[in-house]
Amino acid sequence: YRERVKCIYIDPPYNTGNDGFLYKDEFTRHSSWASMMAGRLKESRNFLSCKGVLFASIDKNERGVLETLLSAEYGVAENVGEIVWHNVTDNNPTNIANEHEYLLCFAAEIEKLESTWKNKISVAKAVLIEIGQRLISRNDDPQALSRAYGEWYRENKSSLGKMEGYKFIDHNGIYAGSRSVHNPGKEGYRYDVFHSVTGIACKQPLMGYRFPEQTMKQLIADGRVIFGEDHTKLIELKVYAHEYEEKLESVVTLDGRSGANDLRAMYKSGLPFKNPKPTALLEYLLPFVALSNDLTFDFFAGSGTTGHAVINLNREDGGRRK
Repeated sequence: YRERVKCIYIDPPYNTGNDGFLYKDEFTRHSSWASMMAGRLKESRNFLSCKGVLFASIDKNERGVLETLLSAEYGVAENVGEIVWHNVTDNNPTNIANEHEYLLCFAAEIEKLESTWKNKISVAKAVLIEIGQRLISRNDDPQALSRAYGEWYRENKSSLGKMEGYKFIDHNGIYAGSRSVHNPGKEGYRYDVFHSVTGIACKQPLMGYRFPEQTMKQLIADGRVIFGEDHTKLIELKVYAHEYEEKLESVVTLDGRSGANDLRAMYKSGLPFKNPKPTALLEYLLPFVALSNDLTFDFFAGSGTTGHAVINLNREDGGRRK
């Protein structure tokens, strides 16, 4: 099994001091929590594959302690990074409204991880691919195709989330315009790109083009370049919906109350757990690290959020995660 455990998720109990135990002082309370966690973190290394990672949820009370424990057990060099989870809106009067928690990420062997993490699972992506194929099959004329998708897009764009920018269509699919032809942050390639209608050189990006001229000519020949109404507009690159891969961002916004709503749908008599994690949070994290045949290990099973998320992901992409 060890070769297949790609993700360990740890959601330890909050150290709020309201756990029913009597502590003689604040230091004893914190050290007791740290001792409890240290033993579990030590065991976690024995289960994780060399290409696996651990995610640990924590609030501000023990965030520093948990990172110290993880660094001691896994090594400072194995710290992949931190995700800030914006999970609530606090309307109570205070100096600084606390509206977030943290997800710390450590690797078993960071040099063996993929250089980039991409999530290929997206409900919005699947919807766009399906509606694109349907409209293309019904409309041979490019203008009729564009009008048909335009009507659908105006009615549904508010539900597309991060894919709201995919507002165009041709007979290769639904696409968005991307500035990825522009060189970011430093001087790039300099050459003229002539507008497809006016024949005049288009306005160049501030830092020049990202690709050499021969690559740009090939992109134009393949129909992957979007020209503006005239040469005064910057060109863009066509990015099709079927090519979309979501990146794992360092700031995630997700209403933490949805975890309680998940359970209420199953337990009509009331919530059997306090502060359950939302299934959607694990459904967001896992596809970046746990592929279709990998194992995920939950060290504090609690309300069963991780298991629920794994089942949902398998239903979505036909995977065999466990």
